[in-house]
Amino acid sequence: MLTSCFAVVFNAVAQTPPAGTYPSAAQLSSRLKAITSRYGTLTNLQSIGKSPGGKDVWLLTVGRGKTAQKPAIALVAGLNGTHLAGTELAVQLAEKLLAASNQDSVARLLDSKTFYIFPSVNPDAQEQFVAKPRYERSGNGTDTDDDRDGRLNEDPFEDLNKDGLITQIRVEDPTGTFIPSKEDPRVLVKADPAKAETGRYLVISEGTDNDKDGAFNEDGAGGVALDKNFTFDYPIFVPGSGEMAVSEPEDRALLDFLYKAPNVYAVFTFSPHNNLSEAPKFDRTKTTKRIITGVMEKDATVGDQVSKLYNSQTALKDAPPMPPTKGNFVQTAYYHYGRFSFSTPGWWVPKAAAPADTTKGKTAPKPSDNDDVKFLKWADVHKVSDVFVDWKPIEHPDFPGHKAEVGGISPFARLNPPVSFLNDIADKHLKFMTAFVRQMPVIDVVNLRTEALSGGLTRVTAQVINRGLLPTGSEIGDRVRFVPKMKIELKTSTGQTVVSGRKRILRSPMAAGESMEVTFLVSGTGRANLEAGNAMTGTKSIDITLK
Repeated sequence: MLTSCFAVVFNAVAQTPPAGTYPSAAQLSSRLKAITSRYGTLTNLQSIGKSPGGKDVWLLTVGRGKTAQKPAIALVAGLNGTHLAGTELAVQLAEKLLAASNQDSVARLLDSKTFYIFPSVNPDAQEQFVAKPRYERSGNGTDTDDDRDGRLNEDPFEDLNKDGLITQIRVEDPTGTFIPSKEDPRVLVKADPAKAETGRYLVISEGTDNDKDGAFNEDGAGGVALDKNFTFDYPIFVPGSGEMAVSEPEDRALLDFLYKAPNVYAVFTFSPHNNLSEAPKFDRTKTTKRIITGVMEKDATVGDQVSKLYNSQTALKDAPPMPPTKGNFVQTAYYHYGRFSFSTPGWWVPKAAAPADTTKGKTAPKPSDNDDVKFLKWADVHKVSDVFVDWKPIEHPDFPGHKAEVGGISPFARLNPPVSFLNDIADKHLKFMTAFVRQMPVIDVVNLRTEALSGGLTRVTAQVINRGLLPTGSEIGDRVRFVPKMKIELKTSTGQTVVSGRKRILRSPMAAGESMEVTFLVSGTGRANLEAGNAMTGTKSIDITLK
């Protein structure tokens, strides 16, 4: 019932699709401050740190009252600097949720839950979208020596055709391994000798070999890729991963906050990794080793449940495979922070609709398997402009006597549709998020019985139950010391003593619908209190009269 209420509310307050383009760091800051100015009693905006480039890493807290004492969801975006759509979706989710805050169903949600929204953890990299030249950048503002030659930023990109964009260069050369795709000649693909294909082009990034080491643009501005700098499966000595795990101030600020926030129940990330459309499968061989590298069995079941919820609520289909990279946040949030951790890019190129039967009985051509071809066909159908730079000849100093051309898909275009395309996507993800919150654990204490015994003793019996549709915590959380245990505690007053039964019970997560009976033998009279739950679930407290 709650899900349908939210659907009605959000449709009723649907906003005009945002105009314009993706914002700069300054524009994003202004937008977040405008949100908190309008919804001051429901929001709090704080900078949890600064990037090496001096930009704020913002945290927008949404909820009413004592937000740190309520079960929370953490929503993280903008770790991957090329994924601007995630930042936009995170901000739109906040805006749409708050726009509906005067509705009873949403007000109840904001009364009982907290949303921690980190919209742009990597502002240095995302700023390259509005800078000149524009190029896809994953690294922050830390100076790095990626080619280990003792010099910094000595081989950057160069805008050779002066269009403000860094794309690719193709050079005709007999040693080349690329050819134009037969499906779309704008796209270059690897030549396949098994199909008698002979390479025609060398392909490099747009620029020159400034340091004459045979590599192009391998050491420019843009240092550590934040989503390769986390603790789980950290890639040592890999360009862009940093000198050590969590070496970067943005990543430290994010983890410092989360590890001090025991009320976070689950983490959702907008990133190019996707484990929501299809949940990871349980693999026992990965969970029985000293270092666990696979999702735990009970957590795999939960992941499948949440994946089905995501697909049903968003109706987004045909997501491409998007495996995790080493050292990324999504896996660190699960394996090391111990929370359920989910990720989605939010938007991807939709599968092309089946064409009308124009083949006159012949077999219709099969949709392309090439992501670039699929993207350009989608852009053509939807008349999305400025996503491709036509190949144009230039004189390249490193290839005298060779035909060289600049062109290719525009930077940031693949992962980030025009902002206007994301309004409906944000509505769908808000519908999913509220449906997920509805399934979160709810702790209750029921069937309380008190029985007076001889000698001034009272037997107290009750059942603690998880009324939610999700467990009270992850199975992996039992291996992580920072995850609060489920606690059932009988709080006594002066003159009262628990003579049988543990006064404080700590236990592993309770499954959906699971209950447990607790019994205490108490000496004394007066009022006592039975409390059950933890910071991630909220607590239920019930008064007891000892006879």
